[in-house]
Amino acid sequence: MNILAQIVESKKLEIEALYQQYAAIIPAITEIAPAGPVLFYQNLSQARAENQPFFITEFKRKSPSEGWINQNADLPAQILAYARAGASAISVLTDEPFFGGTYADLQQARAVLDGIQGRQKPLLLQKEFILDPIQIHLAKHFGADLILLIAAILEPEQLDFLRKTAESIGLGVLVEVHDSEELDKIQHLDFPVLGINNRDLKTFRTALNRVNVLKKRAGDRFVIAESGVLNARHFQMVKQADGFLIGTGLMRGNPSGLSVDLSTHFQSKGHWIFKACGIRTRETLDLFIPDSPDNQALVQDKPDFIGINFSPVSKRRMDDQASAHLKNIPLGAHAVAVFYQNSTESILETLRIYPFKTVQLYAGDVTPTFVRQLKTRVILAIKIDPAMPWSETMATLIEPYAADVDCFILDGAMPGSGQRIDSEIPRDFPYPFLLAGGINASNLDAAFAYSNCIGVDVASGIESSGQVDLGQIQQIARALHVPAALAAGHPA
Repeated sequence: MNILAQIVESKKLEIEALYQQYAAIIPAITEIAPAGPVLFYQNLSQARAENQPFFITEFKRKSPSEGWINQNADLPAQILAYARAGASAISVLTDEPFFGGTYADLQQARAVLDGIQGRQKPLLLQKEFILDPIQIHLAKHFGADLILLIAAILEPEQLDFLRKTAESIGLGVLVEVHDSEELDKIQHLDFPVLGINNRDLKTFRTALNRVNVLKKRAGDRFVIAESGVLNARHFQMVKQADGFLIGTGLMRGNPSGLSVDLSTHFQSKGHWIFKACGIRTRETLDLFIPDSPDNQALVQDKPDFIGINFSPVSKRRMDDQASAHLKNIPLGAHAVAVFYQNSTESILETLRIYPFKTVQLYAGDVTPTFVRQLKTRVILAIKIDPAMPWSETMATLIEPYAADVDCFILDGAMPGSGQRIDSEIPRDFPYPFLLAGGINASNLDAAFAYSNCIGVDVASGIESSGQVDLGQIQQIARALHVPAALAAGHPA
């Protein structure tokens, strides 16, 4: 039985207990009163009109995928910190067996928000596996402004009934899907907000580009990107959405320590991602690994991702000393294991030895099925072959993988050669990507021509005389991380 099925079976038993536990108040809380405006929909509409992100921060102590995230978290302090940081809404988990939450948490969060003076209060989202109307009425009773409905555990007619039940008592509804099949099943229903969960609730594997794939079919609905955004690097990969539900990345850290608001913390406006590939000596590894905490904003004068090459055909493979040293270094999400022309067996063996959280693979080297079986984040590189029509590239090398990766790298036909891409890439390439292929400090502006380019991947361009040049790395990092220069369209 997969994790989601286990949760649903547990929830059915819990619902039976809820009817007994709250029997005395059920007649009162289920009496339908005239509903006021649904603030969730109004606030989303205002945020879109003002071109502002709608941040939903989350309070959760644990999850099936992460285990205990912050077992002793101080709920009032966390809720206040989220509000001060500019959260548009705050999600509170009320499932106890799998997420460590309770209705008491929801009630306490409501009391904290009601005590805030002199600022717009965030809305309160009850995050729950809802199967029955009693859960909706309890959500309202304990202070929620909106609820979550998960398409994977509801038939379309049941989902529509529960949505209308919630809206009839003034609650907004976030309808969640995680793949195209689930969206197809409910596409005909009339609901204004689509939450796209980048985490597969059956396997709990995360793929950030999923939201960008499904958003193309959302119509004029508001789209909320859910799960997997731990830091500003990740935010760049999902920023096409209207809103963003962020939990683990903040619960692991100390949100009360945020010195800036959420928009600045995650968006890092003007900051382009810089992946430095081919870091291969012990000395250079020690300069960039371990990273600053993953939930912090992008660093100023360092690469955002470090590529460590395991390709059997690359001249940029680590030396033996670095290979031995790497086993003793904590690998953050910014450390990327780069594979090119590796067998699937060697990839799995490398990941067994080195616990990377992120890998770079090349489309065609591995199958989409293999990608889906990995537990790591995946950045997928595409070799742009000038002899292959772009429609064929999209059909064979991009779309089959798109919903199961975090983002793309568009590379030349000969990776690692330092040669520029010898083909015309559509200016409106549909997914966030890093531009590679002969990029260096003098031609960074090549990336600015594409609407969905979010940064660059540089290998030969960070070298002098075949060796990694720290001066080149710093020059590129400074150029890409200066908002004023980028706003003008030119690196500093």
